[in-house]
Amino acid sequence: MAGLGVLILLGTALVAGVIIHRIYARVSPPASMPAGPAVPGPGVAPVKLAPGEHVAGIAAAGGALGVWVSGPQGDRVLLIDPASGQARQVLGP
Repeated sequence: MAGLGVLILLGTALVAGVIIHRIYARVSPPASMPAGPAVPGPGVAPVKLAPGEHVAGIAAAGGALGVWVSGPQGDRVLLIDPASGQARQVLGP
């Protein structure tokens, strides 16, 4: 019975130690780079949104980005290749 009490005390001390360590652990801030303007690659036109359209969602789609665009004419989905900046419409009007 005394052994169980010792294990409970050790476990409680371990949990308290981990919590205190995580609270006071120093985290170095990430190296920041100044954000420049988004410039598409050579020969790539930026994607234009029609008046009233807005980006409703973004998700990873394999090696591309899927961008859900919602607007008065309906919704559409664009696949954008981040490496080249090429965009193609896969769903929508």
